[in-house]
Amino acid sequence: MGEWVNQWMSEAMTHCRIRPLIDPFTHCLIASLLLSACAPSRPGGPLEISYALLTSTGATPGPGAFRVTGLSSGELSALSRAPFNDDDWKSLLRVTVTGQDGPPMAGKYEVTADALLFRPAFPLDPGRRYSARFDPARLPAPRTDELLEKTIALPAAEAGPSTFVTGVWPAAGVWPENLLRFYIHFSAPMSRTTGVGRVHIEDAQGREVTGALLPLELDLWNGDYTRYTVLFDPGRVKRGILPNRELGRPLRQGERYAVVVDADWRDGRGEPLKSTFRHAFTAGPEETRAIAPARWEIVPPRAGTRDPLVVRFPWPLDRALLRSAVGVARGGAAPFLRLAGDIEIDDADRRWRFTPREPWTAGKYDLVALSILEDPSGNAVGRPFEVDMGQRGATPTVEDARIPFTIN
Repeated sequence: MGEWVNQWMSEAMTHCRIRPLIDPFTHCLIASLLLSACAPSRPGGPLEISYALLTSTGATPGPGAFRVTGLSSGELSALSRAPFNDDDWKSLLRVTVTGQDGPPMAGKYEVTADALLFRPAFPLDPGRRYSARFDPARLPAPRTDELLEKTIALPAAEAGPSTFVTGVWPAAGVWPENLLRFYIHFSAPMSRTTGVGRVHIEDAQGREVTGALLPLELDLWNGDYTRYTVLFDPGRVKRGILPNRELGRPLRQGERYAVVVDADWRDGRGEPLKSTFRHAFTAGPEETRAIAPARWEIVPPRAGTRDPLVVRFPWPLDRALLRSAVGVARGGAAPFLRLAGDIEIDDADRRWRFTPREPWTAGKYDLVALSILEDPSGNAVGRPFEVDMGQRGATPTVEDARIPFTIN
């Protein structure tokens, strides 16, 4: 190939009388470009996800990268030129902590000559499991291959405290002063003990707000013991009830507070948490509106794609209930037959995204909100939490809401 290029260059320059105008460096550069253009393209193959650990110091893993291989040179070239934003990249290759109801991992995406890479912003934790999902339908030239999913874990570190609080939800820095519940998420399964005496609300001076939380010795865990529900005392939150009249609400608008989770809470291995956890927040205005699905903003995708259906809410709703109480059905289908797909919740619990397992077909659909849906302040579909129980008929009977939309 190299001899053919040199011969072609010599003949071209002779016939065009440009040999004196081209120096040896330019000659080599043009030859290199021609060789690159003539090089055979690499076809695509079976898609695979792997994780490469780049460096390691002792027992602490260094930076690494998730790799998607099997993409053709044309697909990689198109990816390198695609005007993707952060949401586009995460829809294509999404990495999360297995079993966590949280956002995708932060990091950087990179296209190389033979793979798509995702470099997490922080090293992976030994022993923790991570889920990587690659959606071929999100490529610039979509593939019809099924979703590719793989679970990856580094070898576990030596015994000792390793479990920690990954965050609380609502994750926002402002909570309504009439908040009824919040969730604590852990990096690994916890013991079945409750949070009574281990979760506290502190004021700006570091003093515990006594009687703020409901001391229930109940199983308020999710199925794998990685999410715990904490309840404020509803008698103090709801106006007009005796505890509220005597003590007032635990949170007061404009004041600073912190959720504190003690390190001596034991995980599923009997070990304490790695450290005490704190989440600072400010109490904001109360939220007393009933949920009105008809006022939600629905952004339909295009037919023939697996683009997500996007729904935006005027204020944050309950993160856990959004996964079970909101879904998509064919228009007019009764009973509610939920379409299969994946749900993502972001924008501080103000945005709900549904990606179907199969491409959308043109037609009419319903967004269904079950009557059990609430926001963190206890306001439900068509029914606010602050209902005067003394009024006859004050508690209305509310049915599931169906909001029609069309996909073209």
